[in-house]
Amino acid sequence: MTGGWDLRAPCRGRDGFTVREDDWKTGADLKRLCGPQLATCGPCPFHAVCIATVKPAQAKFDGIAGGRLWCNGEVIDALDDVSDEELTEPKLRASCGTEAGAKDHIRHGERPCPSCRQAAREMTARRKTEKAKEPKQLQLEFATS
Repeated sequence: MTGGWDLRAPCRGRDGFTVREDDWKTGADLKRLCGPQLATCGPCPFHAVCIATVKPAQAKFDGIAGGRLWCNGEVIDALDDVSDEELTEPKLRASCGTEAGAKDHIRHGERPCPSCRQAAREMTARRKTEKAKEPKQLQLEFATS
């Protein structure tokens, strides 16, 4: 997948985000089976990238993607703090999830995807920390007569 975000997602290696078609018939069944896993998406910064990768509406997806539970490509349940902006499928780039990815979005006149915005925030915080550790420059003032 793009930019390695899926290697850092909280759902990595966990089951229960999708179910076999034979195991459910209604949205209520799907909610009962997948619903408990929805909370895993809470701290995830990759909601929009997940949606852009899975394309749940287009694929008529059944299961959890991007902090939402989907049934036949429609949201039937969602975390309280998800944003409708995440439903806009951003163009994914090979560099998504990195500071370079954020710059790529901007270079192409796009708003950076959430994972790129997060990467840029983390880089800014690291730079501020590093700058605070640098020794201060002495400034000498010379008297003029």
